[in-house]
Amino acid sequence: PADCRALIDKLKVCNDEQLLLELQQIKTWNIGKCELYHWVDLLDRFDGILADAGQTVENMSWMLVCDRPEREQLKMLLLAVLNFTALLIEYSFSRHLYSSIEHLTTLLASSDMQVVLAVLNLLYVFSKRSNYITRLGSDKRTPLLTRLQHLAE
Repeated sequence: PADCRALIDKLKVCNDEQLLLELQQIKTWNIGKCELYHWVDLLDRFDGILADAGQTVENMSWMLVCDRPEREQLKMLLLAVLNFTALLIEYSFSRHLYSSIEHLTTLLASSDMQVVLAVLNLLYVFSKRSNYITRLGSDKRTPLLTRLQHLAE
């Protein structure tokens, strides 16, 4: 759909600061449902943001980069990406194309509950709208389910 393409094109040209502002403004989905593959370029960019945020801090393997106080801007962008992605997944087809599940699993170890809740919300959208999680290969599903079980305990 044209409205979908317009949003994709608008977001693709944003730098990180602009992307944060644009994503924070999107609270509800007001455009048509579309195929997830149209979003591949942006999802690749989001994957990089998730990967950066989920890196462990040098000499502190228990701490994620997004948990460092001086990385507040990255955390804000991460939260905006997670929240937007939840909306996108809810209103798209071909969810099996989403390939950042390993990063979501890693981010569940964040010490920031806002990050953990945003990841859980995205996983919830996947679980209520598709069989995405059950169709994951065991190499991706097992670590995710293990991490979720640890959170539950």
